[in-house]
Amino acid sequence: MPGLILFGLLIMLPILLTIVYSFFKISFLTNQFDYVGFKNFLKLLHKKDFYNSLQIVLTLTIIAVIFSNLIGIIFAKLFNKNNKIFIVLRVLIFTPFILSPIVVGYTFSSILTDKGILNQFLNFFSITHDISWLGDSKYALISISIALCWQLVAFCTVIYLACLKNIPSELEDAVNIDGANNIQKFRYLDWPLLAPALTINTVVILISSFKLYDRVLALTGGGPGRSTETISMLIIRTAFNENRVGFASSMSLILLILSGITTFVALIYLGKREVTI
Repeated sequence: MPGLILFGLLIMLPILLTIVYSFFKISFLTNQFDYVGFKNFLKLLHKKDFYNSLQIVLTLTIIAVIFSNLIGIIFAKLFNKNNKIFIVLRVLIFTPFILSPIVVGYTFSSILTDKGILNQFLNFFSITHDISWLGDSKYALISISIALCWQLVAFCTVIYLACLKNIPSELEDAVNIDGANNIQKFRYLDWPLLAPALTINTVVILISSFKLYDRVLALTGGGPGRSTETISMLIIRTAFNENRVGFASSMSLILLILSGITTFVALIYLGKREVTI
């Protein structure tokens, strides 16, 4: 019962309030609370900032899903050994995931500033000179993608490792007896049996990417301009800076629906793949 009460207060109540607020024009400064129906949602159809933020989120999500899973599988295969060195490496590889996203953001911010470690390294080897990784719109989104993937790869690696450890040794012996090379072994043995891990990792990445806020806040603050402003940042700016709580609530509801639909589709599609395999 205490757990249900906490779930209701911390999860369900905010969602219900968001749904209610999305149908009102609200200003807490002037105590305005006017019912406007679906006008807030209709305004979103003409709000360019919303489409821009949605595009940024979708771009980051696609990059995170592809690269986090790919690198996670590679690391899992490399670390799937019983040597003490690799046991230590498994612990180290998971460390980024347990860090706070805001800590990750500020860490990468110090690395990617104009006079940061990365530019100093590139300058030392005369590769390039003082790239503005966070101040140039061409590189800012790439920088955020790197920080996001760096943390998610840690989670993906651990999940894939756990799945590889559960592959029966009899199957591996049978594949070796058949004379399969490493590529064939991965394609016909490892990859099919990694299907549950792929489902878990993809769902976690989708949820993390859609609500992306703190890493971007620490790295670019949504800039330069608004070229890296995610939907979560747009919602915060609309609600607290512009004092348009009802309009911000409608964006929050759309974000919740989009993330819910995307996650549901991913679960269904990847779940069918598990059954088929």
